[in-house]
Amino acid sequence: MNPNRNRWGIPDTHITTVMATFIVMCLLHSPTLAQKPPITDISFAPDGNSIVCCSQSGLHVLTWPELASLQKLDVSFDNLHCVSFAPDGKAFAVGGGYPSEEGIVQIFTWPACQLQTHLVGHDDSVVSLTWEGNRYLTTASLDRLLKRWDITTKMPVLTYKGHSRGVRSARILETGELVTAGNDDSVRVWDVESGALIRTMNQHSKPICRISVCPFPLAKPLIATAAGDRTIRFWQPTIGRMMRYIRLESEPLDICWLSETQMAASCADGHVRVIDSQNVNLTQTLLALEGWAYAIAAHPKDGTIAVAGSDGQIRRIQLRK
Repeated sequence: MNPNRNRWGIPDTHITTVMATFIVMCLLHSPTLAQKPPITDISFAPDGNSIVCCSQSGLHVLTWPELASLQKLDVSFDNLHCVSFAPDGKAFAVGGGYPSEEGIVQIFTWPACQLQTHLVGHDDSVVSLTWEGNRYLTTASLDRLLKRWDITTKMPVLTYKGHSRGVRSARILETGELVTAGNDDSVRVWDVESGALIRTMNQHSKPICRISVCPFPLAKPLIATAAGDRTIRFWQPTIGRMMRYIRLESEPLDICWLSETQMAASCADGHVRVIDSQNVNLTQTLLALEGWAYAIAAHPKDGTIAVAGSDGQIRRIQLRK
């Protein structure tokens, strides 16, 4: 037998070529390469009948609870990171941009979804948004800066400087202070009007991805922070006090309050963990989706939560009572 041919008489080089082609075709049609971009943030419409989702595939509006597509909105940039409704529910903002080049925010009317405002001023992606009433919007960027915008003039009125690395999350307190956190592992409290840094809190040991302000009435403002050190920490930011913390099995990527004493976290292992914030213990652990659960939001009325993440997945979760 010819040593260069197999028992079927086909040259070995032909077999090699066919096998290589087969492997390439399998890779091109594999589920991994066909995956959708992850959903990076979600926000319920004020009436709770729809939810807005952002990802590299664009800005999508879905019905709730059916999660059927209502419409896709055109956005001028590819990398979408955050979405947030204005307090009066008449507009919502989406932030993102081009990494290491430009941060962009676009504001749409609701429910018409017409582009209203285009804001440009950061040198890296915008990854967090927080409204101060319906006129002012503060943007947090990986360029280490925060900017407070007057959306009626489309101009920044103040820049907050102090973080040594990218800022990942920003929230306004009812008492008027701005609370921020980011890749420098710190939580910072600012005077909104002057931009003066009031205090810095450094108990986290890895980058902080989220701040969530408790929306329920309390004697003092209460916030929670989620970080890469796998902890969720509870703070009274106006007095600079960390009250307690819990360490989870998997890194929390997003958090939301369910009540004065309950919080839910979406985690890197695709699970949702429900936490008693007073006793800092887990009360529920539920598998939400396959892959990373990047975003979580509590429905404003029906007691459910939405969880979104890898491969464009979004799920409605009914928590146990």
